[in-house]
Amino acid sequence: MSLLPKNEPTEKDITPKVFFIWGQSMHGKTYLARQFPNPLIVNTDGNGKKTTTPHVDVFDFETFAKVINEIEEGKHDFETIIIDLVDDIKTMMDVFICNKAGVENLADIGFGKGFSAAKSTWKRLMIRLTQMPYTIIFISHIVQRSDENDRDKMIELPSLEQQYLNMTKGRTDVMIKCQKVGKTYLQLCNEKRDSYKKEDFKNKDVLKAVENVKSLFEDNKPVIQTMSKIKSTPLIKKKGEVKEEVVEKAPIEKQEEVVITVEKPTVKKTPVKKSLLIKKEEEK
Repeated sequence: MSLLPKNEPTEKDITPKVFFIWGQSMHGKTYLARQFPNPLIVNTDGNGKKTTTPHVDVFDFETFAKVINEIEEGKHDFETIIIDLVDDIKTMMDVFICNKAGVENLADIGFGKGFSAAKSTWKRLMIRLTQMPYTIIFISHIVQRSDENDRDKMIELPSLEQQYLNMTKGRTDVMIKCQKVGKTYLQLCNEKRDSYKKEDFKNKDVLKAVENVKSLFEDNKPVIQTMSKIKSTPLIKKKGEVKEEVVEKAPIEKQEEVVITVEKPTVKKTPVKKSLLIKKEEEK
């Protein structure tokens, strides 16, 4: 049987299936992930019992691998796999590699082989997870680090180690930062693979879970208001005044501000000489 497809157009489907949700503790990360259809939480911090969502606790990399094997078999009805926290999976992987080599740290494995083994293992893990026919959600905490372009400036980033974060982001469709402000939980898309519109989401249950995420959808932007909806009201012209128009806009819900330039009659002005003091101030 040939593995090649037929030489004909296929239906486009850019529905994101891999999400990376990050933020501070108790800022709504797991809550958002639980809104996805039929979720299973692969839990590493022991908080799985604090929700009613089905979960499995993992405390080492071997158990995690067994859970992934069982998920791949497909003998279940879960649609969303939540890795909470992906930072802990990275730590478990390092411990697993060190235990196999009989050392305490990856650096103790000679010639950089420990770090190479960790990178290659992580890459294979990301490929394996993101190729499964499920929505995959990685959850990470948050850290503050110096900006590469301005060392005096601190920026917030996911707490997953940078090079492993880059490998994970390479297979992620949408990154969402969760933040609690007062009693309000905010969800902001800070990176995305495509310019999404709501109609692009073939899975409407996934759409429902993320429809309130800011900056995710292109069609959340206001629509430009047409000229036919704008009513102009002329002002009463007084002697010596330039006639202008005041533009009264229709309600601007889901509409961009429309700026209309009204040409004014050319009025010849007499040049005004400026004092040296004013000139010096302007030069400053």
